[in-house]
Amino acid sequence: MTTETAPATSEKMLTTRDLRRMYWRSTFLLGSFNFERMQAMGFCYTLMPAIRKFYRDDKSAQAAALKRHLEFYNTHPWVSSVVFGVTAAMEEQKSKGEDIGEDAITNVKIGLMGPVAGIGDPIFWGTARPVLAALGGALALHRSVRGARA
Repeated sequence: MTTETAPATSEKMLTTRDLRRMYWRSTFLLGSFNFERMQAMGFCYTLMPAIRKFYRDDKSAQAAALKRHLEFYNTHPWVSSVVFGVTAAMEEQKSKGEDIGEDAITNVKIGLMGPVAGIGDPIFWGTARPVLAALGGALALHRSVRGARA
């Protein structure tokens, strides 16, 4: 005896165009950095296309979601797309009526900030930047046009 459950709306709401818009907006994550909420305005700006699509008919829910994403946010900007994706997926589920609270979305977002920064900072600031600086310095010492000029 099998029990069939009604399938949840598994249809994705975000299109490839929406994801591209979010990607290009994410390049401005540090565009409005401030010392009170760090990258919160950039995070909210990045998620705007998704939030507008998810809560198209409910302006109060749209405003609540935007306000929720204006809370403190700070992580490594180049690898934060993971946080954008997880948060957008949770917002999509919430907009479809699933039992996801606002605090759950905020807590997951906050919980991912530290680990993402812990991955991105050592890779870019601790490894790539010094290696590329040494490479540029060596090229400049040999008077190569590819090296940095002093």
